[in-house]
Amino acid sequence: MAAAFSVFSSLPAELRNQIWQDALPNKVGQALYFYRKGCWGPRHLTEAEVDYVPEDDELNWSLEFLHNLLDYVQFEMPLFCVNREARSIAYSWIHEQGLKIYFHKSRQSLIFIRPFDPKHDTLYVPLNKWTEFLCEPFDRLFQPDLKHQHVVCYGTALTRIAVPEAVLQNEVDPLLEFFEHYFSLEKLFIVVNTQPDLQPEDNNMKVQRRWELESTRGATFFWNTDRGSFEGGDGEDIGDKALFKLIVDASNGLDEKLKWHDHHGFEIRPVLAIRR
Repeated sequence: MAAAFSVFSSLPAELRNQIWQDALPNKVGQALYFYRKGCWGPRHLTEAEVDYVPEDDELNWSLEFLHNLLDYVQFEMPLFCVNREARSIAYSWIHEQGLKIYFHKSRQSLIFIRPFDPKHDTLYVPLNKWTEFLCEPFDRLFQPDLKHQHVVCYGTALTRIAVPEAVLQNEVDPLLEFFEHYFSLEKLFIVVNTQPDLQPEDNNMKVQRRWELESTRGATFFWNTDRGSFEGGDGEDIGDKALFKLIVDASNGLDEKLKWHDHHGFEIRPVLAIRR
């Protein structure tokens, strides 16, 4: 092994750097983060915000989905521990991909994590969490710290949500209710062929495995603001008539919700969830 490293160190710097680059993980794609209970909470509005009421501070509380409380996605980064040269390459990649480096006390080692970005990342809601996901904003208002407070819900910063196909199969009008509090949504992904291990981690480490979404052949439904209705995309046929019907049925009545919230640019599309 020592001889192999000796030969490697004698290679031109450009070639060594290219080898290190090729050993990096794939760039972050459409990252998937798991919903968990406990992220809804109060936030005090700042004076700079439009809805701030200077005359009465008790009116300056908003109930919001605090996405910073979601578990982080963990990345494997063995390159970081090889040598100084490799660490420099790895550190640049970590910075470019928005990762953070933490020392994990329980493991007594460094871990590489990425927090949720509501503008680009997707929140995944498993079937067994669907009802909880819908009810949590209402239930949160009746917890002791908010029971006698004047709290306004302005929605969330979430723009992408994914659900398994089973939600459309097992729930009645599954897409109508969540627009009460998730009306900033731009994309709804229907995960097909869901893998059994596509579940939150059962630990207290506040980190999860890396999952990402990949497009699959299938019809996409776009909300046409000008016409005030859903339209099918120009993609290939979904190939699964049952899923196609599920999406069509789930979209019934959704047009009224979108009109009510003056929504622009909403779409529904089937995807695959891939473990990285």
